[in-house]
Amino acid sequence: MRQMLELLKEKGYEKVSLSVQKENYALRMYESLGFKAVIDKDEEFIMEYRF
Repeated sequence: MRQMLELLKEKGYEKVSLSVQKENYALRMYESLGFKAVIDKDEEFIMEYRF
């Protein structure tokens, strides 16, 4: 994931987003990488990472 974020930064992206189920253990990993929940849906978050 860190390599993907670095590649996107090198390509000039300003931000990236993803959706994750609230019960998915990967949610904590995304948060630890710096993703922030920007939309709270019933069972998922839309998360955003800004470079």
